[in-house]
Amino acid sequence: MYINNQKQLVKAWAKTLQKTDWDLFSTITYRYDINPKQNQSIMMRLKDYLLSLKLKFKVFWVMEHNIRGVSTHNHLLIKGERVEQEVEYHLRSKGLITDHVKHLPYEKEASIYVAKYLYDPESQYDIIESK
Repeated sequence: MYINNQKQLVKAWAKTLQKTDWDLFSTITYRYDINPKQNQSIMMRLKDYLLSLKLKFKVFWVMEHNIRGVSTHNHLLIKGERVEQEVEYHLRSKGLITDHVKHLPYEKEASIYVAKYLYDPESQYDIIESK
């Protein structure tokens, strides 16, 4: 599935992500087809919104292409109170999502799952963290 350096990258990211005691693993699926450029813009506006709230939090997000390859969705690792509600509120207020949001308690495998997308040269990801 991976060539050696891709495997090393995925393992290194998973190990790094596992150092945080995340609360949730979330999947955000959009109402419409969202291309990578739009996805990046959406996530940068979400970042600005979350930072404006003055909450203590940390979010790691990674973009994934859907099966058809014409759209994207995001996986998030979330740490902090109220963050998942604020993520949903912001995206719903922009008309980007409906009920295709899933928040699950974090398990170690979630770090491995999100890290598997980081070898892709088209991958977009970021860590959003309050100071």
